[in-house]
Amino acid sequence: MSHTMNHWGKLTIILFLGIATCLTSCQKEPKEDPEPTKKELLVNKWTVLDVLAPNNISVIGLDIAQIKCLKDNIFTIAANGTYTIDEGTVVCDPSSAGSGSWTLTENDSKLTFTPNGGGDPLVFTLIDVNSTTLKVSYEMTDIPLPGTYTVVLQKQ
Repeated sequence: MSHTMNHWGKLTIILFLGIATCLTSCQKEPKEDPEPTKKELLVNKWTVLDVLAPNNISVIGLDIAQIKCLKDNIFTIAANGTYTIDEGTVVCDPSSAGSGSWTLTENDSKLTFTPNGGGDPLVFTLIDVNSTTLKVSYEMTDIPLPGTYTVVLQKQ
C-alpha cells in the first residue's frame, strides 16, 4: 500500500507543478507593442495620392504640369534624418528630385525638409500620419489660387 501512496504522491506533485506552471505562464498579459511614434510612422516611401486646394477640392486630376509631375514622385523619409525625392516617369521642370535632411518640430506638428547644398527649407504642417497615409498642408502664396493646400500621400 505504501507503494501506491508513493505513486499518488509523485502524481500529486507533478499535477501541482503543472497547474502552477500554467497559472504563472497562462495568466501573463500579452505584451502589447507600444504605439509607433510620429517619427517612426513617417519613415517610409510615400507617393502623392491627392492634393486638395484651399476650398478642399481635389486638384490631383487637373491638367497642370506641376501636379502631373508630382503624382509619380517617390518621397523617401529615412530613420537617419535624411530624405530623397525621386522623379517618376513624368519629370518636373525644374526637377523636384533631391535630397536633404528632415526634422519634426513644434511638438511634432511641423515637418521641415532642408535640401542639401543650401536653399530654403520647406516647412509643412503635419495633419496626420498612420501606417498607410500621411497628410500635410502647405501655404502657397505665389500661385493663381493662393491659400493652404493639403497633400495626401500613401505608403508604398
